[in-house]
Amino acid sequence: MIKTIASIFITLGIIFGLAFYENNRVNDTFREFENVLTILYDKTESGDVTYEDGLATEEFWENKKNTLHIWLPHTAILEIDYQLYEAVGYLYVRDYKSALPKIEILLGMCENIPQSYRFSIENVL
Repeated sequence: MIKTIASIFITLGIIFGLAFYENNRVNDTFREFENVLTILYDKTESGDVTYEDGLATEEFWENKKNTLHIWLPHTAILEIDYQLYEAVGYLYVRDYKSALPKIEILLGMCENIPQSYRFSIENVL
């Protein structure tokens, strides 16, 4: 009986520990990505952006998304890929007016995706 109760508490501790780690990891990653995108947006808005800035943002995302595949569905990550590649494509042809809305969408996704997967009443019910 004691072993059963102890194993239940140990299991609950592991589950809560992983949930806490996952939540922090996802939030931190998207916070960092949002900071990078904000810099890219500001540079695009002022016209000081280069294609290399877009490539650096892509490289940052590529490095971060590998660990996100563990915690998030692939469809959420694919949508970010699609929007980011399109924005960088606009930067390549120097169409900054078309790149700005794509970067704005990415900024919104950085805010909404972590909220969609956190442990809260609206996400459970």
